[in-house]
Amino acid sequence: MVTTEQKPTDSLHHNNRIASFCVYLLLTNWYKKHFMDDQDVRDFNHFMRKLDTRFGENFNKVVIQSLTLSTAALICLSSATFSPRSLASQANLADSLATSLAANLERISAEQDEQKAQQLFATLLADDTLTDIETINILRAKGMRAFASDNLQLAIEEFNRAREIAEVIKARQQVAEINKRLGVFHYFRGEYEQAAAYYKKSLLFYSLQHYPVERANLFNNLGLVYSNMAEFKTSLDYYQQAEPIYRQYGEPLDVVDVRFNIAGLYVQMKRYDVAIESFLEVKRFREQQQDESGLALVHSDLGVAYKYAGDFQLAERYQLLAYDYYQTQGEGYHLATQCNNLAGLYNEFGMTEHARKYAEQGIDLAQQHQHKSALAGSYYELALVTYTAGQQPAALDHLQRARQLAEQYDNQRLLDEVKQLSALVYAAAGQYRQGYQSQLAVIQDKDKRNNEELNAQLAEFETKQLKQRIGQLVTQDKLTQLEFERANQMRNFFVFVLICITIIGLLLMQKRRSRKAEAELEARVSERTAELSQATDKLEEANRIKNQFLANVTHEIKTPLSVVLANAEALLNEELAGDDKPAHYRQLHTNSLYLLDIVNDLHDLSKIEADQLSLCPRQTSLSELFAQLDAMFSKQARDKGLTFRVNQNFDNDISINLDAMRFNQILINLCSNAIKFTNAGSVIIDVSLLDEQLLVRVSDTGIGMDDEQASQVFGCFVQADENIARRFGGSGLGLYLVAKLCSLMQADISVSSAIGRGSVFTLTVPITSCQHHSSRRTVSASIHSQQAYRFTGQVLVAEDHPDNRALISLYLQRLGLEVLAVENGELAINAIEQHELDLVLMDLQMPVLDGFAALTRLRKSGFQKPVYAFTANAMSHDIEHFHSIGFTGCVEKPLDRQNLISMLQQHLPYQSEVVIDETPEVVIAANQDAQAQQQLAKRFRDSIHLDVANICRADAEQDWQAMSRYCHKLSGAALMFGDKKLADVSRQLELCLVHRRFEQKHALLMALKREAGQMGDPASDDMRHEFWDSKVTSATLQ
Repeated sequence: MVTTEQKPTDSLHHNNRIASFCVYLLLTNWYKKHFMDDQDVRDFNHFMRKLDTRFGENFNKVVIQSLTLSTAALICLSSATFSPRSLASQANLADSLATSLAANLERISAEQDEQKAQQLFATLLADDTLTDIETINILRAKGMRAFASDNLQLAIEEFNRAREIAEVIKARQQVAEINKRLGVFHYFRGEYEQAAAYYKKSLLFYSLQHYPVERANLFNNLGLVYSNMAEFKTSLDYYQQAEPIYRQYGEPLDVVDVRFNIAGLYVQMKRYDVAIESFLEVKRFREQQQDESGLALVHSDLGVAYKYAGDFQLAERYQLLAYDYYQTQGEGYHLATQCNNLAGLYNEFGMTEHARKYAEQGIDLAQQHQHKSALAGSYYELALVTYTAGQQPAALDHLQRARQLAEQYDNQRLLDEVKQLSALVYAAAGQYRQGYQSQLAVIQDKDKRNNEELNAQLAEFETKQLKQRIGQLVTQDKLTQLEFERANQMRNFFVFVLICITIIGLLLMQKRRSRKAEAELEARVSERTAELSQATDKLEEANRIKNQFLANVTHEIKTPLSVVLANAEALLNEELAGDDKPAHYRQLHTNSLYLLDIVNDLHDLSKIEADQLSLCPRQTSLSELFAQLDAMFSKQARDKGLTFRVNQNFDNDISINLDAMRFNQILINLCSNAIKFTNAGSVIIDVSLLDEQLLVRVSDTGIGMDDEQASQVFGCFVQADENIARRFGGSGLGLYLVAKLCSLMQADISVSSAIGRGSVFTLTVPITSCQHHSSRRTVSASIHSQQAYRFTGQVLVAEDHPDNRALISLYLQRLGLEVLAVENGELAINAIEQHELDLVLMDLQMPVLDGFAALTRLRKSGFQKPVYAFTANAMSHDIEHFHSIGFTGCVEKPLDRQNLISMLQQHLPYQSEVVIDETPEVVIAANQDAQAQQQLAKRFRDSIHLDVANICRADAEQDWQAMSRYCHKLSGAALMFGDKKLADVSRQLELCLVHRRFEQKHALLMALKREAGQMGDPASDDMRHEFWDSKVTSATLQ
């Protein structure tokens, strides 16, 4: 943390200031009260400022000169008003008063013993004959001595006492000058908000008087304050107000001082080349003037600028020049700042021992001289040294001290650096959560400040517009009132006068219209300019979003696309035997569908940064999932000469409850990166279950990473270095998406790596639900030993697909329920009116009247029994929507026995018993259910060609609504009968029609026909038979 040190204008030489006080206090209050009009006061103040800039360094001489001049001025001014006798009397009185007070102040100034000096001040203040002005004089002189001794707290206390007296006697200029001094004191204490408040109070007075140089001084000081508060725009505005005033009314030194301060602002705004050029110009001027104090400030800030510009030698040279000067002069306050700067310089270039030395010296000096900003900065630099040395507890302690000090004087820039370093220290100490929270706090604070700045700018713009409008209205009102008064006054004049006034009125109206038109034109120009600026900002933001979007798409589709291309090339080149082609067709089809899913769901990925992406967990077979992953990457690995293997370290086929799409996306990114960065060797995936957690390790023998690269690998758009990016390509977004998805899934991901030895990514996913499937017989036995249920009640099933209706009715009847089945919402309403029903299962998309409209009519008619939505769309946001419109809940297709029973238990009476043995009755019932369900499945397969024909007919007629409805109907039925591929293709075609993505319609329709044509494939029949075996067993139990 480096501090650029600039001093407020008019506070460089303390002795000069004390002398100025004497002159001002002895002359101004007496002369202004008795002898001066307003013009005299302005001339006199100008004279006093000139006198103040010409004082020498010898305090005693200055005081004597001041008092002598004050007596002379009193004689000169009073001679115009009094007689010679009264003139002599007044002159003697003034000389006596001046000599007495001057002698006392001279004696106090020469006193080296601080305690004795304070006693002399106390003696002066104890005099009952003192006037209020004299008391103020003494308090201010006492405060300035404390300021010269770096006792800022005492200086503030004394000036506050003087201000209270000045406010009582209504000495407004005294109050303004005291407020300015208080601003200087608070500035040197690092209390920038208080300093700005006092400067603004003082500015209120000088803005109403003709004191241009004083006003410019305050503008300059406010610029310094806001520069230290990192409000650079406000700071620059104040500097730009001060500079033209100095050029017109000030001295060349004033102009150089403000240019020096602006150069310091450029350093903080990171405009180092401009800052260095300005500093060198100021340096040449101060060398000509032999201003050693000002030259030391220039050396200090030049060192800071060269440091940020990367020139260590020049930075060190100028910093040490400033350090040597302040050490020689014994100026501990500025020496503390310089120690802080040197510590920051050496830390920047890795010279930690030098940094430690100057940081510790800076802490001691800053504590002695109450220099809070230098103290906070030195603590920060010492924390950086101890962190580099591996002393994490010490680093945290120093950072805590720096943070407390930065919060006291609101140094947001230092607070951000402290929080960022704290994150690193916490991470190095193994406290990763605290480190993450610290870094997150920095990001949130920056976002908050950016929002506040934008809101402030918008408010400022609206305020200006409102003020302009109010000003126009006030001007118009005044003109109208003026015209009315003139009309009343001129009513009795002659006709000639009336004609003249009429002409003048017309001219005024024309002029006013011209001004109004000009103002409107300017307003329009400003408005157009603002609109163009906003349009430019929006275009830049759109370009950034486009680049990020393209990076995401490229990374996410590359791997499955490579599988599609490889299989397509093999098929086109006829490299495959006849028996191998179906398998490759399936790989082609599977990966194409995956690509289509990504394209359709890209808008979900954009929600990651906005924290709006929701997961859709489902029961997922791990064996099937990792088999697909093996098929996707095996050929790609073989093409590179790599070994790709998936080790499943569990005996049974296991299904877990997770979002397969997002989980698969994580695995694809990890495997794709592993293969990409591995030139020889292997990529191994180990899958195991441990303590209700799924553990996946992706290990490779690739190029590897060092610790620094590994710590940044999950960052956005991050790769190890530019050479790797050029060699292997990629946007660096993949692992960032992996980390975000892991966070959404409440999973943990970590990496261990070494250069040349490869990397190991470890993914740990919590398991909320796990089902083991060792064999069909085991499942059957397990189910027959589960709890059997028999419910009582009457249930209505509204479903448009006849096979679905029959299958659902069979499920519910085997659970002991009376089932009434209808094919649309209108019949459902009629059935509810005619029967006493206990529960309703209603499909959402049906002909005549859909489920949404039917529910609305039911609720309006007073039907309060449970109504469940029966749908394949069971996303979390869909379920929330169903609840919001009045559904009791949602039953997902295909039916899950346990979920169905849990739902029925909430609303219907039931009996339960444990079925232990496979009794003949149970076996017979199971066989009967199996036969019934297989008949239904056969009927569904036989009717698929009718559904496809309906879809094709609607496509030919371009009846997209009917086509979407047929697709939804087929998708739900396919899910119920276990044909997931057919259901997926139907669902994708339905979404394509809903979202009007007609360019995908033809490909999806062809895929649907192909899936329907494969319904007779023996392999497909085997898979469906396995599905029905499990469903039969589940539905048989009552």
